[in-house]
Amino acid sequence: MIKLRLWKRRQDTPGPVDLRFTPDPGILLELLRPREATPGPVTLQFGRYEPPEYPTYNGALQATLPTPELPELTLAAEGESAVPPVMGTLQADLPPPALTELTLDAIDQTLRGDLLAALPEASAPMTLTAQGTYNLDLPDADGVAVGLPSRNFRTSQTPLATAQQEMRRTQTALAAAEAQTLPVTKGHSIRQQQSDKLATSRSLQAQHGRKLEGRATTLGHADAVRVRQAFTSDHQHGIRLARSVRQDYADTIKLRATRRLSEQQATPTAGSLTIRANQGAKLALQISIRQTQAIYPPPGLATWPPPVDPETPDDDQIVLRFCREQDGTTTLIFGCPDEKPDPGDTIIIPIREIYTVINTLTLTELDGTPLPAEDFSASIDADSWTWSWSTRIPASALAQVRPDSSTRVELIATINGEPLRVLVENIQRERRFGEAWLRVSGRGRAAFLAAPLAPVTQYTNTSGMTAQQALNETLKINGVPIGWSLDWQIEDWQIPVGIWSHNGTWIDAAKRIAEAGGAYVQSHDTDQTLRILPRYPVAPWDWLSATPDIVLPEDVVEVEGIEWQEKPDYNAVWVHGGEQGRADRIIIGSTGGTNPAPTIVDDLATDPAMTRQRGLALLGDTGKQAQISLRLPVLPETGMIRPGTLIEYQEQGNTRRGLVRSLSINHSWPELWQTIGVETHE
Repeated sequence: MIKLRLWKRRQDTPGPVDLRFTPDPGILLELLRPREATPGPVTLQFGRYEPPEYPTYNGALQATLPTPELPELTLAAEGESAVPPVMGTLQADLPPPALTELTLDAIDQTLRGDLLAALPEASAPMTLTAQGTYNLDLPDADGVAVGLPSRNFRTSQTPLATAQQEMRRTQTALAAAEAQTLPVTKGHSIRQQQSDKLATSRSLQAQHGRKLEGRATTLGHADAVRVRQAFTSDHQHGIRLARSVRQDYADTIKLRATRRLSEQQATPTAGSLTIRANQGAKLALQISIRQTQAIYPPPGLATWPPPVDPETPDDDQIVLRFCREQDGTTTLIFGCPDEKPDPGDTIIIPIREIYTVINTLTLTELDGTPLPAEDFSASIDADSWTWSWSTRIPASALAQVRPDSSTRVELIATINGEPLRVLVENIQRERRFGEAWLRVSGRGRAAFLAAPLAPVTQYTNTSGMTAQQALNETLKINGVPIGWSLDWQIEDWQIPVGIWSHNGTWIDAAKRIAEAGGAYVQSHDTDQTLRILPRYPVAPWDWLSATPDIVLPEDVVEVEGIEWQEKPDYNAVWVHGGEQGRADRIIIGSTGGTNPAPTIVDDLATDPAMTRQRGLALLGDTGKQAQISLRLPVLPETGMIRPGTLIEYQEQGNTRRGLVRSLSINHSWPELWQTIGVETHE
């Protein structure tokens, strides 16, 4: 006896059964006979399975089916006048009879097959019976007036009283329970009225009947002939009488009832729109200024009021704490701005519903004398070594900005607390009826180092020195410094004797050395300092891992513009010096330098530090780029965002990182905006 232990869940679908033993003897039992789903012993039959042949039985199946039950039919007819007998055929759709459930039991349960049986169509006998009465009794000639549905009446021509005659309407009043009338005027009521034909169906108590022809039917109602018996109608149409009557109720014009709806289908509106920033009109505020254009006093005697002695101040003194330096005006700015993070930390601008900024711009002389500036604009970019600016002032301030033959006029523009020292170079006047204005423009303080204010000098290094030392030697006259210093932020390199030779202005010398080291020149806002900044402090392919200086959300940006550009995708460049120089190949990472750029030839390429920085400046400005323009306010957290700042800009779920390449300031009271140009790489 072999016992089989199943190791997996048994399937009810007939088919091969995989039987495994422990340990596995490698025996596979394949059942070729359909397995019975009934629980019980399992018979394993090996070999080919041949199903038995079952015989076919022919015979007659007799069954007694009950008579089907049909639903009860009711035929109803209504009418208002006599009609002839109706003859016709009754058509009806009867539901099929409901047969009882049949159960066939076979003696041998092992036989399987199909039972074919034809049942006869069920016959349902149907009997229709109709009944009716016909009353020939007619009323007398006198009595109340009756209203007939429709008939033309005329009077009889004989004075004889007949059992039957046609009558015309009498003037006998008939009391109607309710009637539909026209609206009456105020002060009239209707008590009696003449009757007219009935507009509604009537209930007849008796009628003349006639035997219907045709098959026997059962009718609940039948068409009848006109009845001569008087009757009283519950409702009828009436017309207004000439006499004054009174009516308790009258139909009036239907008024529109007042309804209150808890919910109603509404038309979609344009939606609520919240504007965080908008351009507003100037308010007509009364401003007190220290100086203004005066007029001659009118004729007459002016009496000055007597002076009033001020009250004695309280002992409690108020200490005003200012966090900004004096800008030469009497404007008091209370409160201190948020402390700026330490250098190197990221400035993160939060997402706010409203960004509130108190914009201030003042234009003064170096001694603090203010100038009434109507508007102000200034701009700087990576290829411009100093600021360019312009303003609009009244023509009466010409003496304050017009230089003489020996001196130049310098002004200080304070933009939200950040000073900017500028030089007046151009003045234009425009006069109209009743007013005159000056358009004043110029450059930053570093304009003294360029033409036409700076002289042309010549210099050649007579000894070996670094690039920074060579530039410092150039900023001298006969060995005496001109007063300008350097803020050197690139890697310095060694220049051999006689390699550096310059003929031009001081700013030309600074631009030449900065270009050789892959850098650009930016002047300080107020001090006599030239800043030598690397064009790419971090390579564009390393921006994702670098720490940005400022993180800007799209909520703080008022206007955004994007221009996509595609430049040659160089990945290598050769940098060659002169006879005493070097020849270095600069390659981006592991690209292999398969797409080299044109060779750079520079006499100052005398050190690997120089060639590496010069190659980075060229290879960084390649490939697909997106130049983004952002217009935003001058926030206390960021101030003016100058070129060389690495920012992270988040817009529509996308994060972009890039270097600021340009900055533009525009002030038109009370608005102050800065527009920055950002270089990003795809």
